[in-house]
Amino acid sequence: MLVSIKILYFSIFFFFLFILFGPISFNSSKLKNEPELHGNFLHITDFHPDPHYVNNVTALSRCHHKHLGIAEKPEHMLKGISGPWGAPATVCDSPVGLINATFEWLEKNWKNKLDFIIWTGDNSRHDNDEKIPRSPIEMFRLNRFITEKFLKTFSNKKKHAPHFIPIVPSIGNNDIFPNSIIGAGPNELLSILHEIWSPFIPKGQHETFLNGGYYYTEVIPGKLIVVSLNTLYFYDSNTAVNGCIEKGQPGTIEMKWLNNVLKEARKNGMKVYLTGHVAPRAKQYTISCFKKYGQLSLKYQDIILGHYYGHSNMDHFFFISSSGVKKDNPKDDEEVLSIDDDDLYDETENVENDDETVEDTRIHQEGQEEDGKIETKVKDLKKYMKQLLTHYRALPPLTEDNVKNYAVVHINPSIIPTFFPALRIFKYNTTEIKNEVSDLDAPSLKNTFLTPLGYTQYFINLTHANLFPNVTPEFTIEYTTWDDYYLKDLTIPSWIRLARKIVNDGLNSALWDKIQDYLLVGTRDLIIRKSSSFQKCSYSKCPAKEPEDYIASELTF
Repeated sequence: MLVSIKILYFSIFFFFLFILFGPISFNSSKLKNEPELHGNFLHITDFHPDPHYVNNVTALSRCHHKHLGIAEKPEHMLKGISGPWGAPATVCDSPVGLINATFEWLEKNWKNKLDFIIWTGDNSRHDNDEKIPRSPIEMFRLNRFITEKFLKTFSNKKKHAPHFIPIVPSIGNNDIFPNSIIGAGPNELLSILHEIWSPFIPKGQHETFLNGGYYYTEVIPGKLIVVSLNTLYFYDSNTAVNGCIEKGQPGTIEMKWLNNVLKEARKNGMKVYLTGHVAPRAKQYTISCFKKYGQLSLKYQDIILGHYYGHSNMDHFFFISSSGVKKDNPKDDEEVLSIDDDDLYDETENVENDDETVEDTRIHQEGQEEDGKIETKVKDLKKYMKQLLTHYRALPPLTEDNVKNYAVVHINPSIIPTFFPALRIFKYNTTEIKNEVSDLDAPSLKNTFLTPLGYTQYFINLTHANLFPNVTPEFTIEYTTWDDYYLKDLTIPSWIRLARKIVNDGLNSALWDKIQDYLLVGTRDLIIRKSSSFQKCSYSKCPAKEPEDYIASELTF
């Protein structure tokens, strides 16, 4: 009788629990003191803050001062070029106001909605003005400035909660002095960056960073890690190192470390994002590093959810193929990878007017020599787009066997107004499914737990923003992968389908038109229109225009 009464009491107790709280369930993240997942993360890159930026001066001065006397200026330059919020499509870096506006917008719209942040470097201005040379002290101060912006914007004051969400910075080629050159660690550069970024580097990873400038972060404990690579050890422009073949080279050591990280991640059932500053291209990386990166990407394709990089400022994606990274293949991967971003830009003196259309794409640097004009043009952008199309055309029909031979590399647009400032908010699958049974169920190949579902690209139209110097600009939607590319998710098969659709639709299609627009992050029409205005004002007299009417493109990376 006593046992029956106890059972009745327990039944009544659990009945009231069910009524009050619904079915009993366990949230593993809460049990482990993990934050609740929102299903969003941010990728942001290439801030390039410039404390010397001056409004309403020429880009020829790097937007630092009045470069020429009024009498020496062409008529179309009388009112300068730089706007209060930045000078789009110029050599100029970011005004501090643009940096502040970016973090204000993030705090207002995304502070409590993100699970982690990927931040891929270049937090200092370019060293492109001989009158104001960049110093190591200034460079590290600017790195600290951006770091403090992140810490303040994403601080968490809740009791017993982490101080901020996981933030994963990477070293950019402009985050070190001299630019792009860094030797094996430990060294002073890595020690200083370690001191600045120490809040973001997890316990157990500090020594790894001090030795090489790379590390990983469990952004979702036990489930997802983000690897921050020091891509400067792979970068062909870094003359202090020599590829990924010799045992003692820092690139070789980093690749071995990466292999071990990926091996352990797979063993523990975790998924991975590979991130860094300089993207893996056959010309930007040494051949040995490019091949080893590609081989690891394909070897661990089942657990790698994406390859996210910055540096290039342009918005696009390309593929690494198994044929391009074979050990016995000395050739570069597809043609698109044979062009370095630095090759896209060139200065030519005494350029005569020609019949080549602005669509081909020609952008002019204001300025004048004694015996002729200086023109800076994007000399190979048309060629680059053709090779990008050729690259997509080389993709085979999508099959289960073919998809295993490809990895997709994504170039994120930048905050610096090389084109319009932009950033991406990604959405990913938070519905956990147990017992994945094969590689084909991997979230890089099939929409399942942790699969990136799509992103929204936000940007600031600086042409419009500069008309309102007293109104802080906000980011607005440029496009989404759902509405503009019709992608259901961001798996490798989805990107292959998109690339093949670009090819099948042809050069005159609306899709290819979008790809070209997004490549230049909203500035394509501006470039066409303002380049036309430049031609008219260069070769005939015309009224002076406002600063926002001018563009230039001595694009230096």
